[in-house]
Amino acid sequence: MSSSLSLSCRGLGPLSSTISSDKEVVLYCLENRVCEVNHRDYAGYCALHEACARGWLSIVQHLLDYGADINCSAQDGTRPIHDAVENDHLDVVRVLLSYGADPTLATYSGRGLLKMTHSDSMERFLTDYFADLQGRSDDDLGLYWEFYGSAVCESSEEGGVYDILADPPGPEDEDEDDKREVFEFEFSDRPLLPCYNIQVSLSQGPRNWLLLSDVLRRLRMSARGFRQAFPHMEVVTVAEAEFYQQASLSQLFSCPEELEGFHPDSKELLDLVEDSAELAALLGSTLECLDDRWDHAGDKLKDKIKAVGKLGSS
Repeated sequence: MSSSLSLSCRGLGPLSSTISSDKEVVLYCLENRVCEVNHRDYAGYCALHEACARGWLSIVQHLLDYGADINCSAQDGTRPIHDAVENDHLDVVRVLLSYGADPTLATYSGRGLLKMTHSDSMERFLTDYFADLQGRSDDDLGLYWEFYGSAVCESSEEGGVYDILADPPGPEDEDEDDKREVFEFEFSDRPLLPCYNIQVSLSQGPRNWLLLSDVLRRLRMSARGFRQAFPHMEVVTVAEAEFYQQASLSQLFSCPEELEGFHPDSKELLDLVEDSAELAALLGSTLECLDDRWDHAGDKLKDKIKAVGKLGSS
């Protein structure tokens, strides 16, 4: 038996006389690697060309599963999908497309798939496929399908049908409070401690955390004293490597210099305390909310922001 997998009468070899009656021969050769799946003859044709031309669907699938080049080109630019279309094997064409064959490739003489069809069914399939591939215009009648879907339900009470999507919820149905924009500002006469937006539990999303060591240094307290004085404040322990990874990738983190003291491969543990209004007050900060619906509060806050700005520029 030849060391190359040859299927055709194009001079490809000895399997051509047995392959149509015993498809297991091809599978045996592929499984035992006694054949080269992409071997070409003098004209550049390979086994996949012949299988597509003959319409041997199962052999086409075997060849593709074992690494056959789905867009391999003969010397004249003929691809396996060209052979399948020209010989009107629609099922083979569907398989080739599902495996990633490029239907836009033409032969070197410029013949495309639509010029190779010999049946209405093949031409209609390729025409619709290219229309879907390139996008349809809004006035294309082939764009719309007439059928009852899940949007139409039968009503046993009224004896008719109703469209459950006829009155979808929209922005006008939202609560006025949900659309209100609120901005929170934190004021302090000392530099704010670094805050990290990370996720410490699979059951909860990312939240704002401060390093417990930073908080203790600012409050001049010990870890034991802090836990005894504020047992209700949540303190968690995370690995330094996990903390570094999450903090460095956070979209809310904008100061890489704050991570210079941490190591991405460290196995040390870090204690974090959740940021809250109470903790901010302990650290000497005040929180103010700006809401455009509350003009009087907004005016006071704007005045405070201006005053802080003047102090910072003086």
